[in-house]
Amino acid sequence: MENKKPWIVFAVVVVVLLGLTVPLQFLVRREVVVGLEAEHAHAHAHVHEEEEHAHEHEHEHEHPEEEGHLGAEVPLGKNLIANHGFEVGTLSQIWGWAQGGLGQGAVIYRGEDAARSGMASAAVSAVGASVIDASWFMKLDELPRAHDVIFEGYIKTEGVHGEAYLKVLAEGKAGEGEEPVVLVSASSDDVDGDSDWTLSSIRCYIPPETTTVWLEVGLYGSGRAWFDDVSLVVEEREDALTPGVNLLENPSFEEGLKHWHLFSLTPEPALEYGV
Repeated sequence: MENKKPWIVFAVVVVVLLGLTVPLQFLVRREVVVGLEAEHAHAHAHVHEEEEHAHEHEHEHEHPEEEGHLGAEVPLGKNLIANHGFEVGTLSQIWGWAQGGLGQGAVIYRGEDAARSGMASAAVSAVGASVIDASWFMKLDELPRAHDVIFEGYIKTEGVHGEAYLKVLAEGKAGEGEEPVVLVSASSDDVDGDSDWTLSSIRCYIPPETTTVWLEVGLYGSGRAWFDDVSLVVEEREDALTPGVNLLENPSFEEGLKHWHLFSLTPEPALEYGV
């Protein structure tokens, strides 16, 4: 019996070590490999699974009729974008985001060649091609209906002939059983040419009948653009608008197409005129 005691002690020690190391390995896998805080890791895994089965997001707005958490209380003043620095992902994928406008000759990738902070950014390269809204996009899980939202982020451009932009798109149904229609489509001031990291921002109102909200960072035209440190914050609606005030910025186009976003079947005509 005395000869068996060392083996019994050894077996007990092995069992204890296994009991400690297996949970530690699970935590390391969850926190380091996934790259998110524990509270976001599970949610982002499901987001990625949904993206693998989603069809490509195009500007005909043929989106899945997913309505998100319609009754959710949306926190005010908090960034609702978990992977806001695009740190989590691979060269071709970004957790929580999907690619739009593929097949036009642009390379849409997670850029480790330029970053405002951290080690990565969301990038679009259309060198030698002219593209229409090649982008990264995401769908909000929580709907900030009947509130203002502020979507902002930093944009860096290189040789952009056209515009790099941020966009908020809200969709809803006009009536029972009808297809979703675009309720809000708001774009930020465009960034073009060669620009270092520039803060770009949109503030818009999300109507109560909204069923889906999309956020997009993208490029129209040609060149390279990088996006980093984006945020989506919900605030109470601003004071009522003053009657009789023109809400259009640059209404007479004295500043070119500043504050306006280009839409056409092909970007070439706009580019020919130096937009």
